Amino acid sequence: MNFHIQPVTVAIADFDHDRRAEYESLLQSELGISLLTNVMLSNETINEYGLVNRRFKPRSNLTASEDEVARIKRINPLVLLVSLNLCSDDDYALLLSLRNECSGALMVLLADDSVREDQLLKVLEIGARGYLKHDDVRFHLSRAVQVVGRGEAWVPRKMLGNIMSHMLN
Repeated sequence: MNFHIQPVTVAIADFDHDRRAEYESLLQSELGISLLTNVMLSNETINEYGLVNRRFKPRSNLTASEDEVARIKRINPLVLLVSLNLCSDDDYALLLSLRNECSGALMVLLADDSVREDQLLKVLEIGARGYLKHDDVRFHLSRAVQVVGRGEAWVPRKMLGNIMSHMLN
């Protein structure tokens, strides 16, 4: 028998366009992963087709966070990589909006060392399936996407004891 395994669809929510492009380039050639993007079309493409599909236009009546939530909801990924600074109330509000509007997406937080463990526990509590440090992305991103896409969690082993204690309390 020949079984065809569906690729894990993944999108990246990150306001840092250079970092998002770097993460996308890490995933583009990975087997079993289908990267979903809908970046703005180039002027060349616009001229070639004569018009722009309105799905690709940023909406001027929305904040950057609202536009990002609408973009992710539109492309409907299985795995959603969210790169945020949880020290910011706006970023935490974005995370909650993504959870509410894209409830089917399995979220993985991508963050730097400034994120405290209690903040990570809070993110996991609202439904994130994992966490990966920006410094570790180039080594573990595709594996984390595949693991979370199968319904498993991706967190550092040293956090597991605290996660269990948090859940039991």
